[in-house]
Amino acid sequence: MYVILHAFSRRNSGDGLLVDLTLEALEAAGIDREDCVLLALDPESFDQDDISVARAPGEPSAQVTPKLGFAALEVLVSAVTGARFGRVAKVTSGAKGLIAVGGGYLVADRFVRQAGVLLNHFAQLSSAAKAGVPTIYLPQSIGPMKGTVGRLAKSRLTQMDRIYVRDDLTMSEMGSANARRIGDLAVMKLGREIEAIEPIAPAGKTILIARDLPADGDYTTRLQKLAASVSDPVWAVQADTQGPRSDRAFYQRLGYDDGGSMSDLMAQGTPGVVISVRLHGAIAALLAGRPSIHLAYERKGWGAYEDLGIAEFVHDARTFDPERVAAQAKELQSDPSNFWNRIRAAAPALERQYNDMVSDLRERLLGPSATPK
Repeated sequence: MYVILHAFSRRNSGDGLLVDLTLEALEAAGIDREDCVLLALDPESFDQDDISVARAPGEPSAQVTPKLGFAALEVLVSAVTGARFGRVAKVTSGAKGLIAVGGGYLVADRFVRQAGVLLNHFAQLSSAAKAGVPTIYLPQSIGPMKGTVGRLAKSRLTQMDRIYVRDDLTMSEMGSANARRIGDLAVMKLGREIEAIEPIAPAGKTILIARDLPADGDYTTRLQKLAASVSDPVWAVQADTQGPRSDRAFYQRLGYDDGGSMSDLMAQGTPGVVISVRLHGAIAALLAGRPSIHLAYERKGWGAYEDLGIAEFVHDARTFDPERVAAQAKELQSDPSNFWNRIRAAAPALERQYNDMVSDLRERLLGPSATPK
C-alpha cells in the first residue's frame, strides 16, 4: 500500500487535477491506484473516485472548527513525544512508500499561512520525515519558510528521499541535495500532450478566473478594469468551496454573477481567451486548447510559464496593467499561432523531465529491477 499525502479537495478543480496527475504518474511507474490511499483534508469530495481515501488532520475551509483542535493535538503530541501519533501515523503505518501530491501548500510567510502549514500539513510532513520507507514529494513550490514553523517544516523536508520543485526560487531557497527542479505536473502533461491538442479559435467570450488574495492592494480594482476592457467577459469558478476560498463568493463581493464552473465551460466548448489568477485554471485552459494569460500571485506561476516558453504572458496579479493584459488577449484572439508554437518548442524538455521523474518513482518505490508495465 502506498499513501498519497497532502491532498486537498476536489471542490477545487486545480487541486483535483493534481491528484489525478499524481495517480497518473504512479500508474506510469507501475503502481495501480487500487494499491494507493489518498490522505485528504476534504475526503468527502473524492467520494466518486475509485481510490481509497482517508481524512487528513486539518480544516479545508480555512475556518476555525473543531477539526483544527484535533489537528493541533496530533501535532503537539508528536512534537513532545517524538512518536508517530494520530491519524496520519495510523494511515501510513505499513505503507511501502509515501508520495506527496504536487502543489504549493508549504508556504509559511505570515501568521495565517504558518498556521495553515502547522495544522493542515505538519503532521503529514513529520510522519513522512520519520518513515522508514521511500518518501517522494512531487513538484512543489515551497516557501517562503519563515518563523519557527518554517524552520521546522524545512528541517523535515531535508529528510525526504526526493523533493521535486517547480520553480527556480524554491530550488534556490531549499538548497538541499534531495531537491530536483522540474516542471509542474500539469505543465509536464501539457508538454506530453501538446501534439494531440487541437487549439480552438479564441474568438468568443473572454473567460476570467480569479480568487480572493491577501494583502491585495488595488488587485480588485485592476480586475474590474480588466473586465471592462475585454470582450464579453464570463467569470468562471474553479474553487467552489465553503468559506473565503470560494471563487463564487469572491465574484459576488465584486458585484459579478459567474457563468458556472471552469470544467463545465471547458466541456461546453466555450471559446475565448482565458485570463486566470489560478495557475491550474490557466493550465487546464491550455490543455483544453484555449490560450491563457496568467495573473500570478506566487512564484509557481512564473515557473510554469517560463517552463512553457511563454513568460511574457504571466503578470503579477497585484500590479498588472489591465490595458496590457487586455491587449494581449486581443492579440491572442487575432492570431494565437506563435503562442502555441512556443509551447510546442518547450514540450520535448518537459516530456524528458516527466519520463525521468517516472523512472525515479519506479526505482525508489518498486526497486531498481522494476520494469515499466
